[in-house]
Amino acid sequence: MSDEIRSIRIESNNICYGPEPGADDEVEQYLTISSTGRVWFSARNYQQYCNSKDYCRKKQTSIDKWKAEFLLRLIDNISENMSFVTDVGSYDLEIRYSNDTKRRISGSLIGGVYSHAYGEKNNVDVTRLIRRYIPVYGLWAFDGSTSPDYEGKKAVFLFAEAWEKFFKNPDSSKDFEDGFGRECESLGFQMDCGEKFVFECKKRGCKAPYGEGLKEAVADIEDIEVIGSGAFSYWRGLTHWDYMYHLGQKECDIFICLLQRLKELSRKEYSKYKEKR
Repeated sequence: MSDEIRSIRIESNNICYGPEPGADDEVEQYLTISSTGRVWFSARNYQQYCNSKDYCRKKQTSIDKWKAEFLLRLIDNISENMSFVTDVGSYDLEIRYSNDTKRRISGSLIGGVYSHAYGEKNNVDVTRLIRRYIPVYGLWAFDGSTSPDYEGKKAVFLFAEAWEKFFKNPDSSKDFEDGFGRECESLGFQMDCGEKFVFECKKRGCKAPYGEGLKEAVADIEDIEVIGSGAFSYWRGLTHWDYMYHLGQKECDIFICLLQRLKELSRKEYSKYKEKR
């Protein structure tokens, strides 16, 4: 739609046919994300759900506006032709626009909700990205399974580990020109021509984009999404704007620097979530 997205709200209900939930079992979650980055989360257990009052969990937090706008754009691209599966929970998604119109999409709470930011191929797992962005443990969104919260971070770690090996010894075993960007896209990294990444590096004393002071700046950035965007944007600049590019030692070292930081950050997040289990 042409109008800007103001906010989205996801109501995830995990009640299905089968044994009745216990009174304290969490059965419904509500998640609202605004375009400004504000986030509201709440959940009800079965007793609260039946009484339609009170909550077992509530949290207000925020994410960068840069992330919120990207996430809302992805959600707006979700297909409305979702198939329903019986005997499982369900979700209701409401998208609100700046002209006060609304759009609603409903589906089964089994995951498999994909969208796209670039091109038309739906290759971004929206639930996984929401869980990576929003610091709420046990968040369902479009998937009520017991899939661990840290899976999104684990996927980033495995991506960084595999490509770090390639840049340390470049060969034809991996398709750099298409494959690297395709994997960045499917992980949900933003390709903003390096705008956010370069801004954060300059704040930390890096004098030129991907230049002097890069390692020190990257080591100080604690955000997986900023580093991922930096890698995605650098790849884009090389393969789409520098028509005579050469994947030499300098270029490989820049990728290695970014990927090693991605490994550090995703390993840290992975370990943190495992400790909660």
